Amino acid sequence: MVTKLTSAKVRSFENRIRKTHVGVVFELTVTHGLLLRNIIELSRIIVSERKQGVGTAIMQELCEFADRHGAEIRLTPASKGDYEATTSRARLIRFYKRFGFAQAKVRPAEITSVPVMVRRPRFTSAPTPQTLATA
Repeated sequence: MVTKLTSAKVRSFENRIRKTHVGVVFELTVTHGLLLRNIIELSRIIVSERKQGVGTAIMQELCEFADRHGAEIRLTPASKGDYEATTSRARLIRFYKRFGFAQAKVRPAEITSVPVMVRRPRFTSAPTPQTLATA
């Protein structure tokens, strides 16, 4: 069952992640489309302690949250040296693909060297027009 996605729910989810995973930088932005589905943009995720399963746990929770709300997730993988990134863009792309992300198709006018990755929502049952309209 898809439930309605609100900015308050996104803020609450962000706060829960920050409390559960102390020291992690985690920022989301939500867009409610009239014709398009809801989109959650992962603006920033910085996990200082790599190889501890923290990033994996956060991404699993984010994917489950997005699925419950029928929302697409978008992100742009950082590269070592960008902001506080500590690993290569290629490694991050492989990491995000494990959660079902794929590189977004770009239109010719949108050519960029930095890939945008997208994960479409996974529904536990086929969505109906009613559930999509109330999401």
